[in-house]
This record gives sequence, structure tokens and C-alpha cells, in this order.
Amino acid sequence: MKAALIPMRAKVNDFEANWKEFEQRFEEALEHSPDILVFPEYCLTGFDEWDFSGAKLYDEIVDRVSALAKENSVYVILGLLEPYKRCVYNSALLINREGEVILKHRKFQEPMKFCTGNTVRTAKTEFGKLAIIICGDLYNKRIAKWIKRKKPDYIFVPMDRSPWGDFNLEEEIKCMGGRVKLLGVKTFIVNSYAHWDSFGGAWVFDENGELLAQSNGEKILVYVE
Repeated sequence: MKAALIPMRAKVNDFEANWKEFEQRFEEALEHSPDILVFPEYCLTGFDEWDFSGAKLYDEIVDRVSALAKENSVYVILGLLEPYKRCVYNSALLINREGEVILKHRKFQEPMKFCTGNTVRTAKTEFGKLAIIICGDLYNKRIAKWIKRKKPDYIFVPMDRSPWGDFNLEEEIKCMGGRVKLLGVKTFIVNSYAHWDSFGGAWVFDENGELLAQSNGEKILVYVE
């Protein structure tokens, strides 16, 4: 399995600019012949508290990304806002090589005004069982219980983590590794870049929380399992 983790710039409420960036980074990643391309949380709409207008683009985003996945016979993971009845979820999708959505995760760890997920699901692929969680879910105790129950082979984490206060990237990475160790599953994390001063980057941890690979800023991290 070759995964390309793609830190991506996202502008709030500028879908066409974000789509242009998405296509450009997608093409850049394809140069590495990946099996899976992984994009951050909110990567095609951005998000500004509490503007949920990007949720109306859900169907269009799914259609466009599914077409790219099918055309290039790759898996794609991305985060996006999902409307459902009177709710909006912070969701992430796994789209297969045929352009089909085979896994959806709705984020647990969200403040009020979002609807929140209540389960972790897995999808079977030629690489094993894959699971997705989103950003703050990594620090959620209920997530750990679901992961232990579902026993995925790999976890993917789209993130939009911005530094605040006395931020220290080295300590942040150490903290992420500690949470991965609690889950006990090899984990791939990719953060947004240059949105809300997000620091970008991508990381791969083994099931013991040891850092195996990382990239900084907007550099794509390609990892071969």
C-alpha cells in the first residue's frame, strides 16, 4: 500500500479556488503512483465558526472527487461538511477505485451546533480493514473503545489543527503519538496548511505510537507499507 498524505491550502467559502488547488495537488500526488490519496478536514470549503454554508456543496464535492478517483483508479480520503435533515456533520469519506463511497465517518469530537457521530466503521480493501477518524476524535475516549472493537488494520485522520497559545510542534507530535499508542493501530494523519495559520504537515505512526515518517508545511508525504 502506497499512501500520499497531502497537506492542502483551503480558503473559506471559495470552492472553485479550493477545487483548483485540490486538482493541482491531486496531480502532483499521482506522480508518486499512490494507491490512496489522503486530504485534510474541510479541504474543499474551509470552515469559519459557525458558517455551515459549505455543506450545500456536499453532493457536488462527492461527484467531482468520485470522478477523479475512478478516472485514476485510486482511493481518496477527504473531509467535508455533510448536511443531513436539519443537521450538519463534520464528515470524512473513503472513495474506492471505482469512484464509490465505501466508508463515511462522522466526527465525534465537536462542539455545539454540529451534529456528532456515534460509531466507527471500517471498510474492507485489498490492504485490509481501513477506518477513518477526524482531528479531535484522536483524543476522544469513546473512539478508543470503538477502535478496539472494530480492529481496523489502519486508521486515517484528516485534520485541520491550528496552533494556539504556547504551541510547540514537537510536543504536539509527541501527544499524537501517545494517542495512537492507546488505539494500537498504525495511523496516518494529514493536516491542512495556511488556513487559520494551520501548520500543515503529515505523520505516520506505528501501533506503538512511534513516529515512522513525517513531512512539514505543504509537502506531500508518501509512505509505502
